[in-house]
Amino acid sequence: MKLLTPPDPAPSPTAHRLPASSAVRRALRRRGVDLEPGAEESDELHAARIETALMALFRDFREEEHFQALYDQARPIVLQMISTGLRGQGRRFDPQELCQDVFVNVYRYSGSFRDEHARSFRGWVGAIARNAIRRQLSALSGASLQELPEGVAEPADARVGPPASLSLQEERESIARAWSTLLLYYLQAWRELSSRDREALHLIEVEGLSYAQACERLSVGMSNMKMIMFRARRRIRGRIALAMELGGENPALDARRVG
Repeated sequence: MKLLTPPDPAPSPTAHRLPASSAVRRALRRRGVDLEPGAEESDELHAARIETALMALFRDFREEEHFQALYDQARPIVLQMISTGLRGQGRRFDPQELCQDVFVNVYRYSGSFRDEHARSFRGWVGAIARNAIRRQLSALSGASLQELPEGVAEPADARVGPPASLSLQEERESIARAWSTLLLYYLQAWRELSSRDREALHLIEVEGLSYAQACERLSVGMSNMKMIMFRARRRIRGRIALAMELGGENPALDARRVG
């Protein structure tokens, strides 16, 4: 992911602007997005609506061009949010750097975005911006110097002693065995799914595709795709739960008993 900083001064957050890329504009129109403001639509609402449409476009297709268009379009409002959140903090923080951090998280967590109304993106990215500011303030607070204690004292030994070390090792080994057992149960349950269910799970949970992209790959409708995923996950959970109820130590043998 490459973030490009447009030249300053940044345009107004409520200016009537459209994505510069004609390919992105065509992609939005194909999704039914009206790029022009409505008769009673304010500049602010129009800008928010276009940002939401661009975010949904990137979430569904993960194209770099779509993300660049979103960044160019939404950067002014995100900078405004950050500047407002930093009011009273003096020059301890660089809003431009925080803005980049916010867009890194927008890129990383795009799959969690829900486009429910025109201002969905602004509400979502506002929460990301507030969290970024809070983390910076926490880091600054944690780095402050503390008063030295009175008198001479030896520094505390933070190393783990032999008994605690042995206990931690046993705990790690126990957790590793439990995970190995669970993964073997999962593998056995996964093998019992139909080939279409296995492919759907692989596309969503391994390749990280959106539901819309998986629908195209499998040539199924959205409602059908959601039902495939729901049933596949429910079958896997059911098979694992039933196998674990048997209380055996060998997942392969337990799976044969369940079958």
